[in-house]
This record gives sequence, structure tokens and C-alpha cells, in this order.
Amino acid sequence: MYSNTLADYDLWGYLAFGRTFWETGQLPYHDLFSYTPTKPLWVYHEWLTGVLFYSIYRNAGDAGLQLLRYVMILATLYLIYLTSVKRGGTPLFACIALVPAMLLISFGYVPVRAQVFTYFFFILTAYILESYRLGQRWPILLSLPAILVLWCNFHGGFLAGIGLIGLYAIGEGLAGRKYLPIAAAGILAATATIINPYGIQYWTFIFSAVSMPRPDINEWISVIEAIKRNIYFFPACLFTAMSLLCLVGCLVRRRKDYADILVIAALVFAGASHIRHSVFVGLIFGAYLPVFLSEHWHFLKEKMPFFQKRTWIPGAVFVCLVLLIHFQISSLRFPSAVPGFRMETPSSRYPLGALNWIMQNDLRGNILPYFDWGQFILWHFYPHCRVAMDGRYETVYEDHVNREYFDFLFARPAWQVFLQKYPHELILLRAGIKITELMKDEKGWRIAYSDKGSVLFVRNHE
Repeated sequence: MYSNTLADYDLWGYLAFGRTFWETGQLPYHDLFSYTPTKPLWVYHEWLTGVLFYSIYRNAGDAGLQLLRYVMILATLYLIYLTSVKRGGTPLFACIALVPAMLLISFGYVPVRAQVFTYFFFILTAYILESYRLGQRWPILLSLPAILVLWCNFHGGFLAGIGLIGLYAIGEGLAGRKYLPIAAAGILAATATIINPYGIQYWTFIFSAVSMPRPDINEWISVIEAIKRNIYFFPACLFTAMSLLCLVGCLVRRRKDYADILVIAALVFAGASHIRHSVFVGLIFGAYLPVFLSEHWHFLKEKMPFFQKRTWIPGAVFVCLVLLIHFQISSLRFPSAVPGFRMETPSSRYPLGALNWIMQNDLRGNILPYFDWGQFILWHFYPHCRVAMDGRYETVYEDHVNREYFDFLFARPAWQVFLQKYPHELILLRAGIKITELMKDEKGWRIAYSDKGSVLFVRNHE
């Protein structure tokens, strides 16, 4: 399920940052890779990921990064299981819930990205909070500030951890239980996130990034929009079904748990707003649903003789789920007993032919790229070439540059503003899209290379 070897576009940005750090011995606080206007301070909220990824890649190559991903996956899934059992779910029902949960979670683990740390730290935080609720021993909460310090330096998703702690504190307060230790630990954890290379300016960036609309990037669209546009259709449907099961499970319990209700409602809202957040529902589904299932199974066995004599039903459900998922995966690809340890950059997704042509002809200069390819280009060609835009856009580029670039990329009425305003020397676009066809008629530019996937334009100096 998790053995996908396709390299993510963002990976190359991590590696480029890490290479710069290890070669210079210091963090680059100003962007090095672009020639369009950038922010005065580059707050790279995934800086530690870049440092770690490049170190692994330099010493162990593709296999090292893939091994790290598999270790993080297994650790995350095991923590989900432990959390569900700690909450009162039986091991069998914990496994039943984990099977569909794994399917939705795999949506977030397809590439090697910084999100692997957020998913791990999120469920680790939930495990610690559940451990406190079970034993009411506050010293375990002292681990939360240390977790948040690590988390905020690996990925900006640490806000989910602070939110989770806050929701647990509110839920415990509404239930009349001790909430002050959780609240105090949450305040300490939030304060500890100032321990990062950017200090308080990290938080300034995070607030602006959270509130920033990203309508032009597919993984930030809503679930409803994803279903309408048939983008991420299967994860969107799976998220919807799991959300309903979690909400119903919470609401029909005889013993209401306010923390559960708040957490599930918040994550369903976050996932519905942005499809990339749907993975959190998978994490919580695997951790929360087993106790609901265990309680209802116990109730059925007490009230209905039919179920008392058929204790094999949960085991049969588990086997059926495993077989269903197996055949689902087998219909997409032949399952391998050995996970993949390569990172592939197929020509169907990457402009390999165009980049090879640039290398062979020793071209240098400013490259205006198709959005997905920006970080791949800067990884391979910096410092000989710089890019106009790439996947780090909200961390690096001025807002007006972002707007102008996407106007160009999607061939909106003002598309020529970005083309004429900045000193582009090469333009590398995906073949067959509208802006590529428009560029073919643009005076001053000519096609230097083209294939089925990409078209490279150079300035016509004649």
C-alpha cells in the first residue's frame, strides 16, 4: 500500500536547501534560487527536514530516504494501534479500524515529504494525551514541549498538535475533569516553538501561511471541489465515509466524550476544507473508532443471543477488509513482497528530455518553469540557473509575484504581465496546456526543444 517510488516535486527543494546548509555550514536566510522578487526573510518551516533529507540522500541515496519513510509509516501505524487499545478498544477491533485507516493515510505517504513527521508527531501527541487521561499523571505531559520543538522545525504542521492539545483541554474541562495540566502543557509547548532559527518571525510567517488562499494548487482544494473536478476522487470519498462513521460513533455513544467530539469535528472541518488535511481523519479514525466498535459489540452480545453464539464475526470482518484492500491494490498494480527503495522521476511527470538538452547545450540563465518542475530545476541547475517560481512559493515569493505567475501559467487575461516584467531567458512548460500554445505565437520566443511532455522556449535574439 505504501510502496510508491514516485519522487515528489517538493523533495528537490528539501535537498537543495540541505545541500546549501551542509556546503556553507549555515542556514540561508535569504532566497538563493530565484530571480523574481522574494521576501526579505526566507522562513523555511521545513528546514530541518531539508538538512536531514540531504544528509541521508548524500550517504545512502534513494534507499535511505525510502527507508526513513517506511520507518515513519510503521511507527505511526503502531502508535495508532497503541492509542486505540489505550482508549479501551480491543486488539481485534483496533486492527479492524486500522485497515481502512491505512488506506486513507497512504494518501499522505505517497511521496517522501516533510508531512511524514507531522503525521507521526500528531498521533504521538494523541497517545500522550490519552495516557494522561487514563492515569491522570501529569509528568507525561512534560514531553509535549520537547515534541513540539522538534515538530515545528521539521514541518509547519505543528499547529495541528497545538490545536489537538487545546481541544483535549477544552473537552476535559467540559466533562468536569482536570484540564489545567493539559492547558499548562499546551501553553508551554506553544511557547517552546519559538526555539527555531527564525524566532518569533516563524510565527508571523505561519499566521500568514495559514490564512493564505491557495486556489491554484490541487491539494489545497476542498473535498467537495475534489469530487466535482474528479481530483483525488477516491481519497475524497473515503474521507467522507470515515468522517460520517467517526461522527456517528461519537454521537451514539451512551457515555459522551467531549474531547472526542471536538477533535473529530475539527478534523472533519479541516479535511473538508482542504483535501490534503483528510489524512488526519484517517489517523483519528484508526485511534478512536475501535473503542466505539468494542462498546457496541459488547452491547450486542449482552442484548442479543444471536451475537453471543457468533463471536467469530469481528474476525471475519477483519479478514474481509484485508482481502478487500488487497484486491483494491492488486487492481491498481501488482503487489510486491518487497517494498520499493528507488525514487523514480518518470518522463511522464518530469521534463527529463528538456533538462538533458539544456545540459548538453550548456545553457545557463533564468528559467521560467511549469510550477511543479521549479524545485527539480533548481536542484539540478543551481547556481548556473535560477527559477522564476517553484513549490516554495508562499515561503519565498512576494504575493504579487504569486498572482502574476499563476495568471501566466493559467493563461488568464493578464498573462503577459509576468512574461514581460521579469528577465526570463528560458521558459519550460508542459506540452498541450493553453499557455504553451499561446507562447508558440509570442514574438521574441522560439521553440528550442519539445517532446510529448514538455516544450522549451528560448529568447529569439535574431
